[in-house]
Amino acid sequence: MRRRDFLAAGLAIPGLLPGRGAFAADNPLVDAPGGGYVCRTRVAPPVFPRGPGDLSYQGTHILAQGALRELAEVYRGPAGGRLHVAGGGCDDGIAGVLRMQVDLGGMCCPVEKSRAVGLPWYLVARDIKVVIAHPANPVTDIGFDELAAAAAGRISRWRELGGEDRAIALVVRNHCPDYLEPVRDLLLNNKPDWSPKGLFVERDEQIVEAVARYPGSLGLVSWVFAKPLVETGKLKMLKVDGVRADARAVRAGSYRLHGPLNVIFARWLPKTMRPFFDFLYSARGLKIMNRVLVPVSAEEADYRPGRWA
Repeated sequence: MRRRDFLAAGLAIPGLLPGRGAFAADNPLVDAPGGGYVCRTRVAPPVFPRGPGDLSYQGTHILAQGALRELAEVYRGPAGGRLHVAGGGCDDGIAGVLRMQVDLGGMCCPVEKSRAVGLPWYLVARDIKVVIAHPANPVTDIGFDELAAAAAGRISRWRELGGEDRAIALVVRNHCPDYLEPVRDLLLNNKPDWSPKGLFVERDEQIVEAVARYPGSLGLVSWVFAKPLVETGKLKMLKVDGVRADARAVRAGSYRLHGPLNVIFARWLPKTMRPFFDFLYSARGLKIMNRVLVPVSAEEADYRPGRWA
């Protein structure tokens, strides 16, 4: 499929925008309690039940879908307290916590150099970013430097990567554009200098949908969203410098495309937060995290219940 045909067909996917960042023009700032600003969120503020011992979470959908919704099904806190989960993005989590609408906020970017600086937080897992292509694409491996060149548009055809003479249709979600996003930092020195021929989407689900549909596509997305399509043969995951993306490779340092998943809060609530974090860092909680994320131990997270008292 020629690129102009891909663009025409791609516009049928809601949120697929050729040649512009998804958040560039319509993210005005609003005041937040406590001073400073947070990005206007795209997710309506959640309304949660508030039973004894309950906790509420809003934030990165990677953590919500990758572990917390499953964890919430089995977690029971004091007086039968439950965890209530809503997805969204990093700014949704920050806004919810600052406005006291939720107890816990989720971030897929480092707290440093974000609008959450100064809030207490814990690292709870790591997210694996995988390079995906259409299953019909003959390429199985991409070098890290080649990936960076394709991300910036310096490599624009698959033949330069050992594939067919076909244009690369890079599908990008330029999330957290004003934060230190780890993978963008590795590939582009944290500058939003994606290929000028890139196709920008608003949600990770749109990345996997577009790449699964069009043979010339190239995407970089959380394993949380790629895993079901890779396992059913609808997507191909490319190795990077010969290394397959998995938790073992992330822990060993041989796979570099990953980022932290942090939980922030405004204040430490010992009666409800300690039982929840105790469970999250327990063997049962880590097993749930390990299904699609890279779990983090209590020691690695420097989890000390009195740390933020």
